[in-house]
Amino acid sequence: MKAHGHLSEIILTDSNWRQAEECASRRKRRRKDVARFEKDLDANLAALSSRYSAAAPHEFRYTYKVIREKKERFLSMLEYPEHVFDWGILLPAEPILNRAIDTHSYACIKGRGQHQMIRAISDAIYQSHGKLRYALTMDVSKMYANIPLWLPKRNIRRKIKDPLLLHHFDEIIDSSIGTPMGNGNPDNPTGVAIGLKISTMIANMSLCYFDHDLRIMFRIGDDSKLLDIYAAAYVERKKKTARTKDDFLELQKGDDYLIDLFRNYVKAGLRYIYRFMDNIFVLHEDKTFLHMVLDWCALYLAAELRLPLNPKWQVVNLKDGLHVTGYRIYGDGHIRVGKDSKTTSIRKILKGRKMGLSDEQIRRACSSNIGAWKHANAINLTRKYNMEKKPRLGAAISKRKSLCPFDDLGHSQQRKFEAILYDPDSGMPEDSRMMELQDVCIIPSIKETNDDGTPKDCLAIRFIWQGDLIEYQDDRDKTVRIEKDKEYFSYTGSKVLIEQVRSEFTKEDLPAPTVITIAVNKRNKKFYKFT
Repeated sequence: MKAHGHLSEIILTDSNWRQAEECASRRKRRRKDVARFEKDLDANLAALSSRYSAAAPHEFRYTYKVIREKKERFLSMLEYPEHVFDWGILLPAEPILNRAIDTHSYACIKGRGQHQMIRAISDAIYQSHGKLRYALTMDVSKMYANIPLWLPKRNIRRKIKDPLLLHHFDEIIDSSIGTPMGNGNPDNPTGVAIGLKISTMIANMSLCYFDHDLRIMFRIGDDSKLLDIYAAAYVERKKKTARTKDDFLELQKGDDYLIDLFRNYVKAGLRYIYRFMDNIFVLHEDKTFLHMVLDWCALYLAAELRLPLNPKWQVVNLKDGLHVTGYRIYGDGHIRVGKDSKTTSIRKILKGRKMGLSDEQIRRACSSNIGAWKHANAINLTRKYNMEKKPRLGAAISKRKSLCPFDDLGHSQQRKFEAILYDPDSGMPEDSRMMELQDVCIIPSIKETNDDGTPKDCLAIRFIWQGDLIEYQDDRDKTVRIEKDKEYFSYTGSKVLIEQVRSEFTKEDLPAPTVITIAVNKRNKKFYKFT
């Protein structure tokens, strides 16, 4: 495992501090303390750079606030220059530290938020075709307050070895000692501030290696004696917890079958693990096995990380729905808005109507709540309260143009017709533009009309590409690929190709391999034909 050094050289650059100030001030520029800092920006940034390089003891002046929503939270706040200083440290360090975090950890990581997590869980359940039946949900009890300070320090040192940067990480972590955020125990201090950007990284680093150990089942399979003990315990639990017809049918297969089943589970490891800060979700096909995973997690957290497991854990049947960050995901991958989130949104909508606001005014006022609905299968809920945003005319036209005549293909599978043509004068082999033609369809053109105003004929072709890889830039300057053995469709107004479809072959001849060749007639005019 590589630890990175020489990061202080990057941190001390003027461009890094300016970027840090831009990140810290995002959506806060109207605040007085931000305006005061930016009034003499160069001098203030130079002072932060000097503070970093000097590494002198620094006093952190915390102020505190308690907020009460569903539960009480104790927030710790610092002055604005401290936030800029934290960003200056994180800009070069965060990408390195994020490499230690499992790809299925989603909180406070760029591009991996709650909506990406619920979509990943939904996709995993849907693609398992009913194999994933149960989910274990658990979390650390009061995680920020209970993080032992040695834990993030140890994990950060596995990725970073710059002594000056480590000094400042240690100073920020130790700043909670002797404050209401910590436990007041000098022998084993705990507690990380809630409310700072850098605190989320510290909390993520505290559990990052737990994710990896959980995925490989804490290496239980490496100890044959321990594996035998747990296999026997699994069989015993199976017998005690059997309730359904399927459970008893499984027991009839014998103890040897159950032992082999358990061993296979351990050997395969846990594939479907998702973490949102301290909330952990494990999906599996076996309920009894998940209960054993829970026991191992509780032991590991208590013995290795000194973190207490919240006793409000659950092993749920996905048929009843898995509650995840304000949404509920069911056994077929269907996502619905959570009860609390839906109730809050509806109350705001009804309150707006009682105040006499229009639907458009309500939609703007409740945009964050209604926006959350769009990440769930909540179209009927949106229509019921008339909160649909009417699309602009240009969007409606684009959507109509992108409609595919083949039911099971989407807009993302459309490819430019000119890209798939074979030019004999190019010198490339004909097989490089080979395709397997699956279906054809003649439809009215949306773009072109005849002299009498009627739409011209347009040919839609559906094919599986068999030629070489093709890359081209679309209208938005985005790279589009045409890959072998993948299915696509395209449109053309070629009269010769349309005539071939009408008179020279039928759909009964398909699928068939072909190449669309560029040819030249006697008048030196190009046309296309199936060959």
